Amino acid sequence: MNFLAKLYQRPIDFVDQLLDSITSYRLVLYSLLAVLGWAMLASLGHKVPGSWYAIALSSSALVIVCRLSGEFFSRVLNIARNFESDYITALILALIMNPATTGTGYTVLAGAGFAAIASKYLLTISRRHIFNPAAFGAVVAGLAFHQYASWWVGTMALFPLVLVGGVLIMHKMKRFWMTAFFFLVYGFFLHQQFDGASPLHTVWLAMSGTAVLFFAFVMLSEPLTSPDKLRNYAAYALVVGVAYGFGRLRLSPEEALLIGNVAAYALEHTKRLELSLAAIKKEASGLYSFAFAHQGTFDYDAGQYMEWTLPLRHSDNRGNRRYLTLSSSPTENMLEFTVRLPKNASHFKKALAAFKPGDKILASHLGGSFTLPSNTTQKLVFVAGGVGITPFRSMAKYLLDNQQTRDVQLLYCANSSAEFAFSAVFAQAKTIGLVTHYIDTSATPINPDVIAQSVVDYKQRLFYISGPYGFVKTVRQALLTLGVSPTSIKSDYFPGYG
Repeated sequence: MNFLAKLYQRPIDFVDQLLDSITSYRLVLYSLLAVLGWAMLASLGHKVPGSWYAIALSSSALVIVCRLSGEFFSRVLNIARNFESDYITALILALIMNPATTGTGYTVLAGAGFAAIASKYLLTISRRHIFNPAAFGAVVAGLAFHQYASWWVGTMALFPLVLVGGVLIMHKMKRFWMTAFFFLVYGFFLHQQFDGASPLHTVWLAMSGTAVLFFAFVMLSEPLTSPDKLRNYAAYALVVGVAYGFGRLRLSPEEALLIGNVAAYALEHTKRLELSLAAIKKEASGLYSFAFAHQGTFDYDAGQYMEWTLPLRHSDNRGNRRYLTLSSSPTENMLEFTVRLPKNASHFKKALAAFKPGDKILASHLGGSFTLPSNTTQKLVFVAGGVGITPFRSMAKYLLDNQQTRDVQLLYCANSSAEFAFSAVFAQAKTIGLVTHYIDTSATPINPDVIAQSVVDYKQRLFYISGPYGFVKTVRQALLTLGVSPTSIKSDYFPGYG
């Protein structure tokens, strides 16, 4: 049985490591390109509408329109942009709008692309766009030209790639519950329409012969226009599911999604902040904190993350966005994150390294449940690997400033003593019950014995693990070996297209 379990786990580990190496935006982009590439091949056998060159030319036209539109609005409004987001919007439109074969067809696509990108810059509240760009562009094109989205992506020939890509996207973003709620509601209305038919056959036809999978995996879950908190998933999915599935409403998928976007905003009033750099501080070897001034109040919980966007003109394959944990505490008057700046840094980190006081960055999409439990008597263990110390610095500072006593053991792991950061905060936090164990993993790798020796009553505690994928996996396996329940282990992760 152990052999079978390991055999089963290997492909999962491989997928996790692969997904950990790319951003969610890049994963969505690759998935869309794969579907379009397969569609062009399938067109040779007349399995999809349009010829391969019509699909290729239409997709290229949409990419050009969306790229130029994004460039225009970004320059005029002086707002940082994400090039990958423009490309994703263009490719989604290419898969739901009919491939153009005439000048009028290209005009429709251009109108859809321009409207989609414009909605991201003009239809905003607190710098957050409300509507899914591709859905908005499709609706505007339909109203303006009376040529509506055909959702031709929903064909049997494209079903396998849509399914595989969608599952990978959901695995990366951790939004299976959102899509599950939606499919439940959609399936209910589907059964009502085909009363008497075999449920399994009906589900198969709906999933493989319509665009519902593409809609749910790629558009419903788009992070900036859907809820981020698990407790709001069901309400959002219910609204979209009813609007999409209830035949008497006669709404198109894109119209149903726009209604859901309004509901999502009503559920969560997240802000998008333009922040100015106040200071850069070296915390340890290779680790630097970036502190940003902000006006007004901004509420968050210690341990949460935000999406950070830099106004890069050119970027590498990781894009110009990152999900980074706030290392600052809600009790402090600055928003701060801490990152490692290696020698062979990405374009994003090179731009950070060149930042000067007053330089701007966009912060949005606050989220994350890697936060302190409400039960103050719960014994805790924080396990940090390298830069994974950031959420624990936030929590320690929060507890210290509020003089809130908790029983916390911190196991801080790094490759050398020079890489340990925030030692002053953790030393002060000893007065409110936080005890720090510094572990140099070059001499003492983290393992079950190290954990058991450091935390004698480990079976009575709730574990929080933060760090690189390999570190989190190693610590989790060590805890399971010690007999710690999986329900007593929490791991930090960053969802979303970034």
